[in-house]
Amino acid sequence: MNRRERGSDGEELAWEHLRNAGYALVERNVRSRFGEIDLVVERQGTLVFVEVRSRTGRHFGTPLESVDPRKQRRLGRLAVAYLARRRLGDRRARFDVIGVEWQDGAPKIEHVENAFEVIE
Repeated sequence: MNRRERGSDGEELAWEHLRNAGYALVERNVRSRFGEIDLVVERQGTLVFVEVRSRTGRHFGTPLESVDPRKQRRLGRLAVAYLARRRLGDRRARFDVIGVEWQDGAPKIEHVENAFEVIE
């Protein structure tokens, strides 16, 4: 499995996990000049921006550790642009991170709700 396939499979598993937990899909792979938001979902009136990280090992840390402050700032800019473009500035929103770690061909999923706050 190459990197792109692993990422795509990880996003699909993340969405399945979220759907089973009662989230509704708003959009997938939202692109802008700042980058891409993997998943935008909603549950109980809160809009959730989800970053999905897939890894095959821990040579470079866990999937969750890869969402460093630089990546968090980028996701924050993406979210602000998303909310402004859709005139949703008054909506409650948060950032979740889902790590998918492939161990012996089987995925292990870890979901961190409200994983970080964006500070400009």
